[in-house]
Amino acid sequence: MSTETKQETAVEVIKRSSHYLRGEIGRELDNDVASVSNESEQILKFHGIYAQDNRDVRRERALKGEELDYIFMIRVAIPGGRLTTDQWLALDGASSDIADGTIRLTTRQAVQFHGVVKDGLRPLARSLDAHLMTSFGACGDVVRNVVSCPELQGNEADERLREISRHLTRSFRATTEAHWEIFVNGDKAASREVADERPFYGETYLPRKFKIAVAHPDENCVDVLAQDVGLIPGVHPEVGEGFNLLVGGGLGRAYANPDTFARLADAMTFVTYDEVDEVIAAVLVTYRELGDRTERKRARMKYVVADMGFEQFRKEIEVRLGRELREPLPLPEHFDADDHLGWKTCSDGTHQVGVRVSAGRVRDDDGGTRLRSALRLIAQRHPVTFFLTPQQDIVISAIPESARDEVQEILRNHAVRPDAELGNVERTALACPALPTCGQALTEAERRLPELVGTIEGALASRQLGRRALQLRMTGCPNGCARPAVAEVGIVGRTKSTYDVYVGGGPRGDRLATLYREKVPFDEIAVVLGPLFDRWELKGDEDESFGDFITRVGVA
Repeated sequence: MSTETKQETAVEVIKRSSHYLRGEIGRELDNDVASVSNESEQILKFHGIYAQDNRDVRRERALKGEELDYIFMIRVAIPGGRLTTDQWLALDGASSDIADGTIRLTTRQAVQFHGVVKDGLRPLARSLDAHLMTSFGACGDVVRNVVSCPELQGNEADERLREISRHLTRSFRATTEAHWEIFVNGDKAASREVADERPFYGETYLPRKFKIAVAHPDENCVDVLAQDVGLIPGVHPEVGEGFNLLVGGGLGRAYANPDTFARLADAMTFVTYDEVDEVIAAVLVTYRELGDRTERKRARMKYVVADMGFEQFRKEIEVRLGRELREPLPLPEHFDADDHLGWKTCSDGTHQVGVRVSAGRVRDDDGGTRLRSALRLIAQRHPVTFFLTPQQDIVISAIPESARDEVQEILRNHAVRPDAELGNVERTALACPALPTCGQALTEAERRLPELVGTIEGALASRQLGRRALQLRMTGCPNGCARPAVAEVGIVGRTKSTYDVYVGGGPRGDRLATLYREKVPFDEIAVVLGPLFDRWELKGDEDESFGDFITRVGVA
């Protein structure tokens, strides 16, 4: 029997020698080279920055013997997706001054800037810091941006629920001062405190990223079962208000590693508000110590839970806490995701409107929708609150009665389509950025999503299914950033020109989709789905969703 001990990955070595995420980043930012070293690329991720190049021109430049078109993507962590008008205007200004003129909304309620050159990294970080925002911790092997349903955070929401995403962010953000020393020249915002690094991070931090989401008790827009830790508010008959705490979810996988897979979280316990930090910290320590640091593709916490078995993992948490965990409450029965689109009058008399953002890209299209200008004008005129949603959309909240008509007119004058005009596939379709910027992308996603939406909506309309909603999600690789593994139809990039097609998930996010066809050319996706649509039309129950139908009858 082999006694060979696996070596830790190169990334682990880099983290340990980085002096708490400092490395040589500062020195490399000061030189005239457009790119950074591999070591700095790895540490920059903790600062919310990905080193990339424009893949549209990669081959052309290589043939000419030219240097690659090096650029950076910066992700801004926005806890719960909540932004003031001043913060939105700061993001809007940075998109023109430093980035490519667009603002990219992610499925984790964060903001991404694309096309930033190295000299723009520090000015952007300083602008964010001046408006109490940061990219630090938006990427890297730490607790990422904490996601929370927008409906938990409005003016009419319970105060503790309204602040839970920010509370968890403060509790689990790394405390190293590296980001502010390197990018903001040590100037401290009033909200920061100097402290030793947290014990559940240490000098090597976590084996991989860690995601937390807080769902609404009545709907699942955050895909709470797809998270490392998910929280669902509830009231326990003995201890009162708190959360069902779920563990072990995650959707990414790797084609080259058959031991990787998507997994839904298990309900582990019910925690009170006073207990939630302690229990999550115990989960983090367990993951830190038991997670795989020899193979990054299998380093996520879901594999710790799967390999140990959920019951053994739960016992491990009890040992670390020194007490037994109480049983969780039953999960909600009616949990369909709300898209938060359209107008709504709140109980306090204010209004909100959810606006569709195609593939999360806020921009002004020549001769078309000028969403970026519309949002800028609203932010300049009214002290509203913006909420980014896990569906890559934006909710304009806290609109006073006196401003409702003007906000509606601004949207209309900028050709922003109301929710009633959206197609039933278009309404909730998601895509990751993929090409040309993402280094992991195998093929297109965001740029081809509108075409795929139109094709599938046409296929449904031709079968008298045009009024039925269909949840479509598309990614350029199997990492699953747009969560296709729980979609009714998930389209996942397989090669440069083909996709794998998954079916059978659904808007509740409580089941995994099944692989239906492999390596399908883009132009044949709707054709491949055609027989399933035929069966849905002929044999589906009235108002039965596509995902529910496929789960009931199968794909054979």
